[in-house]
Amino acid sequence: MIDVARPSELVHRLHRLRVDNGLTIQEMAERCGIPKSSLESYMRTEGARKPGLDALVAISDGMRVSLDWLVGRAADNFDAEATKKDFALACFNVVQSLIDWMRAQQSEHDTSIFDAGTVAGIPDPEIAAKSMLIFVAMTERFKRNSRAYGADRAALYDDLQAHLDREKGTK
Repeated sequence: MIDVARPSELVHRLHRLRVDNGLTIQEMAERCGIPKSSLESYMRTEGARKPGLDALVAISDGMRVSLDWLVGRAADNFDAEATKKDFALACFNVVQSLIDWMRAQQSEHDTSIFDAGTVAGIPDPEIAAKSMLIFVAMTERFKRNSRAYGADRAALYDDLQAHLDREKGTK
């Protein structure tokens, strides 16, 4: 048995997963491939049974959440289906929006917008912080809409890869 950080946290997160996904306990158990009675025993608010590692992995996989989040060892719920491609696309979008913003700023100025530690008068750390917030928002959108993006997400990544290959002269 894996030591769950806070059993009440696991119970809370199991309930949250069920409600957030609009599932009955039976539907959630089927999605996870575990018996309904086992899931019910893990979800009890009083005297909940601790699931074994196999059950935790089945729930994590079935509900597409990280095992660390499920057992209360991580505050963020990184979707197990969020891939490196998703993060690469989010990075691409952030960099592209940053470049677009800098070009727009430069078009409004007669002199260079770059100065010691600032861009268009905004401190570099502030720009970096805003970029990271945009990145986090984009990765959240990928997680929420992973099914909706489907093939489009893969096609966009493939297009980006082809563009990079052409730029490097490899294709």
